[in-house]
Amino acid sequence: MGGCCPPSTAPTSEDEAEKQDVTDVSFPPKAAEPYKADASPDEADDFVWDDEEEEEREEETAEGAPDEPETESNRIIPQSTLGRPWDLMQDRHPVWSFELGPNNWKDYPVDESVALDRYWTEFDRGDKSLYLAKVRLARKDAVVDFKAMTCQVGEGRPRSLKRRMKEAGWLSNRFFFAAFTEALKSAGVAVENRPEEMFNFGFNQDFRGMKDTGREMKRGGKPYKIPIGWMRFAVNVKGQYDAGDNKWLKEDESGWAVAYHGTAKDSLPGILCAGFRVGDRQKFEGTTGRGIYCAPDIDIAQHYSRPMKIQGHYVQIVLQLRVRPSGIRTISDSKATAFERKYWVINNPGDIRAYGVLIRELHLKDYIPPEIMVFGRDNPTCKKLLEDIRKELAAEK
Repeated sequence: MGGCCPPSTAPTSEDEAEKQDVTDVSFPPKAAEPYKADASPDEADDFVWDDEEEEEREEETAEGAPDEPETESNRIIPQSTLGRPWDLMQDRHPVWSFELGPNNWKDYPVDESVALDRYWTEFDRGDKSLYLAKVRLARKDAVVDFKAMTCQVGEGRPRSLKRRMKEAGWLSNRFFFAAFTEALKSAGVAVENRPEEMFNFGFNQDFRGMKDTGREMKRGGKPYKIPIGWMRFAVNVKGQYDAGDNKWLKEDESGWAVAYHGTAKDSLPGILCAGFRVGDRQKFEGTTGRGIYCAPDIDIAQHYSRPMKIQGHYVQIVLQLRVRPSGIRTISDSKATAFERKYWVINNPGDIRAYGVLIRELHLKDYIPPEIMVFGRDNPTCKKLLEDIRKELAAEK
């Protein structure tokens, strides 16, 4: 199959990735019959939002601000006066930050920055007599004072706030959706959905500037490795599975584990629109059964995503998945290499759900195909693969 699946034998020039059948599809996929951290502003640089929190924050944003406090209620900005949220398809957007300590600021997630900005915009264009907002930030009740530019969470001390406008850079929501649309078009699928129907850009996460602190995290009882160095675009999956039950996104034992699946541009639309399909020619079928190959480590899955050139940038695309823990099979074949033993095999396509699209910039000259990892650079066909890449790059000059 195409994507994160081991070569069944030493590769030959005739080997081709399986093409996804993506005709007559809808987005997002409907489930088959019966898809971090809980942090407060006191926590420091490994501050990571989890998927359970994403769901709860989304619900709270939809519900609006909590009831007004009994005191200073005449200073509260009414929700009914708020304007439309910021258009996240624009190439710049507001970012709100809170002060962790002296000269140490932490950005709020995109959706919370957008919510704060709606209140601030109303405050800024008024007579400044209404300057308080009672909102939910980091899953806690907070009171924001736009006159003093402070935020108080619970009984904690007020912390300073600041607002800035951030340029999205080349890897913007606009760029991403254009790339996604191009991939759909190349697979013969016309895009009829609006971007916000397919993706929830308010829950994007930028891991490109993050450092590995060594902190151990789990999802569904399995180790969770943050995709450091990548930009995550959130697929709009809330309520799409299990009769609207989103427990599979939780971070505790009831949630599903996180995995990654590297895939080609042509396969991406089919997976997101129609779901995963089990491919042929599976190397470890005898010991694990036929299934979909993925990995809990993005550094493994990324080898299966050949960089593509879009608008002058070479990018890799990897899908972020949730997989049912009980559906995970590991490679036990005695002939498997150390690299291959890091795969997970999911026999039932219903046990695997894509909920994020990860992109990073990687030049084609720096790409290492999975065959190299399995068979080594001295393998004749692997040498040819590398030579073909060199010829392709030379032809671009």
